[in-house]
Amino acid sequence: MARVLRDTETASVIGEIPHQEFHTVTVVHMIGNAHMDPVWLWGWQAGVDAALATLSSAADRCDEYPDFIFTRGEAWIYEQVERLRPDLFVRIRQLIKDGRWFVAGGTYTQPDLNLPTGMGLRRQIRRGQAYFQSRFAMQPRIGFNVDCFGHPAYLPDLLVEHGYVGYVFGRPEPREMEIPFAAFRWRGTGGAEIPAFRVIDGYAYSATELQSHVMAALASSDPALGHTMCFYGVGDHGGGPTKAQIEWIIEHRHAFDGIELRFSTPQAFFDAIAPKRDTLPLVEGEMQHTFPGCYSVMSDIKRGQRHGEHLLDQAERVAVAFSADVAERSRHMAKIDAAWDDLLFTAFHDIVTGTSIPSAWASCRARQGRARIAAEEVLVDATRAWSYRTLPKSSEHQIVMLNSDDAPYDGIVECETWLDYDIWQDRWLSTPDGTPVPFQQVQPEAMHLVPRLIFPAEIPPRGAARVQVRAAPAPVASPVSTDLEVSPSRIANGHIEVCLGLAGISAIALRGRAVLAPEGIGLHLRDDHTDTGATNGDRWTEPVSALLAGGIWKVEETGPLRARVRMENRLGTSRVRWTISLLRDDPRIFMQLDVNFDERFSLLQLAINLASPPRSRTDGVVGGTVMRPPSPVEWPVQGWSRMSYDDVAVALVTQDAYSHSADGSHWEWTLMRSPRMAWAGGEPPIYHGHDWYTDQGIHELSFELHFGVTLPDAALDSAARRMAQKLIRFDRTDGMNRPSSA
Repeated sequence: MARVLRDTETASVIGEIPHQEFHTVTVVHMIGNAHMDPVWLWGWQAGVDAALATLSSAADRCDEYPDFIFTRGEAWIYEQVERLRPDLFVRIRQLIKDGRWFVAGGTYTQPDLNLPTGMGLRRQIRRGQAYFQSRFAMQPRIGFNVDCFGHPAYLPDLLVEHGYVGYVFGRPEPREMEIPFAAFRWRGTGGAEIPAFRVIDGYAYSATELQSHVMAALASSDPALGHTMCFYGVGDHGGGPTKAQIEWIIEHRHAFDGIELRFSTPQAFFDAIAPKRDTLPLVEGEMQHTFPGCYSVMSDIKRGQRHGEHLLDQAERVAVAFSADVAERSRHMAKIDAAWDDLLFTAFHDIVTGTSIPSAWASCRARQGRARIAAEEVLVDATRAWSYRTLPKSSEHQIVMLNSDDAPYDGIVECETWLDYDIWQDRWLSTPDGTPVPFQQVQPEAMHLVPRLIFPAEIPPRGAARVQVRAAPAPVASPVSTDLEVSPSRIANGHIEVCLGLAGISAIALRGRAVLAPEGIGLHLRDDHTDTGATNGDRWTEPVSALLAGGIWKVEETGPLRARVRMENRLGTSRVRWTISLLRDDPRIFMQLDVNFDERFSLLQLAINLASPPRSRTDGVVGGTVMRPPSPVEWPVQGWSRMSYDDVAVALVTQDAYSHSADGSHWEWTLMRSPRMAWAGGEPPIYHGHDWYTDQGIHELSFELHFGVTLPDAALDSAARRMAQKLIRFDRTDGMNRPSSA
């Protein structure tokens, strides 16, 4: 029968555990390893040093002890050795051939598994597997993420798709999620199953005497299985198995009744239990819940990662769709592949989750920036070359728009266009055949000399469209029709009405139906004295300390295509600018939050108070969706979350916030936090009161509120993708008789 493990979890164990007799001898597969964080309480340079020293030590241990086997994954680690210690790399290659050195994982790093995109996780696997195939003529088949902070429900499907036959992980720990035994079958959302093993009592163990460690491994195992694994070796900053540990294992190989200690590998363990695979307990769904603070702290690093991965994906789409030939496409793809290496590195579980030391962040941001520039260069090179190869010259100024998505684009285009220092005057827009295009002038980003326009456009999938900027007098036309209404207290169109109050949004009516409770939508600060990762809880329990209040809304735009209002205010010691926009004949609310965050031991939340508890809740997550029960527990989310009622669905879509809770009608999104950096609580032995706090400074966050009868998953996925992979637009002014400057 099915059994839910905890009311706050979405994984479940299926089936009663069959009673079986104990094996006469249980084999404890002793896995010698060294966990290495390239970045955490040190910068990446020290991570390189740890890799060189640890792998050198492990190779020496293999030479000294003929039975010893070392396990090590992550292509990035091997790349450092290959580049800086080619002599050691040759030794490792031979040890792998001899079966003395086991390559686990097969990814580029051990990434976080909730924050990167699905395409990022695929890249992690494919990049790592390609490296190991090219260097060692093998592809690892045992997934290995012993230090990651949770595992999405679709991961079994991804692993099986790439040929994996086993998976090893460490978190969530038993106190966070119950699983009957360390070994079990894990079923993904797509139905694929993979044998999995949870490491007990730590993946790194520095003590010489291993008996208690071995007994902890045995206590978590199914006696009927006859096999378990015990991981030993110094980590997190490398080190590996010590001579004393290896000699203890040799001395105690048969020292305990009914137990054999065997130098081994994860592959050998999974091979040994393969005949009993169908007897393993079955776990379905995501395996959470660990360190919820990791999904809101250092939010700029998360945004850099999420938007960077989408930008590289968009660059690949453009390279495929708009390159002239195979040679051009290959040139672009080589740059994209190299840029992905930077983001695969910053997807590491102590970088993108925000838990590292202050001095590490400049290099991490630089890597994300290097990847971003590479993507932008491909987007510029491919689209401009295509433009001049494909589009005709025109005597009129052209605005070119490219849709890189697989779905057609039907919406508003926003752009600034250069007019040779001239102002807009009586210019107008048209299609290439001269048909007028409605437009609206809005405030430009540049404070002078450049106009900014919005106008509607329809663009086919992976296709292009053009409008022309006409200087001649516009043909006589009727005023652009609009359903927009706006004032300092209200903004509305034919679908939706938003009432504005001193604390934010006081009410939303969807064709007359009230969506919100009287508390509406607001911002608040909540006290937060948890450590950087909030490692000892699964929810925010401290009180709200400050509410956004006393704000005055100002009208920015009145239509006909877009209406916009803005509030500027203070919350705590932080500055907040909240912008709300509606489009003509569009049932969505667009929100922009610009926050200059200046808090200590506090977190900022967007609080949405729904009119009543929803019938169901569905969260977008990496690789798909998951339905979660109502709960104050903080959950990672990717792209969107939907609350469904019998007559309507409400969804928040964003690429700029990554965790939330939904308890009844109270829906709270955590936007940023301000604990000390790289802090586990307490103070160092030498402490002068000099602290660094996370998330300080300027943050720009975008949200869309969607309303509909159902709001399909695919539509929300598309909306989230478009928030990160924006329409490409640029000017073409060749062929013009350019006017003289005014």
